[in-house]
Amino acid sequence: MSPPSRDQLLKTANLFLEAFNEFTPESVVRHRSPACLHRLLPDTLKSPPQTNADHANFIRALRPIMPVFKLQIVEGTEPIVDDVSRKVVLHLKSHSSTVVGLYENEYVWTLTLSQDGTSVDDVAEFADSLYTADWLPKLKKAAEEAAAKKQ
Repeated sequence: MSPPSRDQLLKTANLFLEAFNEFTPESVVRHRSPACLHRLLPDTLKSPPQTNADHANFIRALRPIMPVFKLQIVEGTEPIVDDVSRKVVLHLKSHSSTVVGLYENEYVWTLTLSQDGTSVDDVAEFADSLYTADWLPKLKKAAEEAAAKKQ
C-alpha cells in the first residue's frame, strides 16, 4: 500500500481542526482513530497521554468555563507534511474567552495519521509551557467550581 497523498493528509488535518473548533466532546475526537492518543508536551507539564475518552471528558469538563475555543494556523505559516511518515505539523494559536479571563496560547501540533490518511492516530501537542503551566491550575479550579455548582 502506498502512503496517502499530501492532499489527503492535509484534508484530514483540516477536518480535524474544523471539528476541534466545534469544541464539543464528540467533535474533538471525530477524526481520530479508536486508539488515538493526545499527548500534551513538554513532559514538564506533567500531563499524562489522553485516550479519546479521556480527551472527550477533558473537553466536557472545560465547556462550562470555556464554551468557545478556536485554533487557527499562525498567519504566515503553512503546515509541514511528510507523506512517507504520515505526519502533519501545524503551528497554531488559540483564543478563548473563559470565566477566568482571556486565554490565548501558542502550540506546535504534530499529527500522525492512519495508514490510509483518513484519521488521526496520534497528537503530540507542544504548548507554550510557561503560559500553560500558569493557566492549567486556574482552569482546573474553575472547572471544579463549575462542577460543584451543578451538584
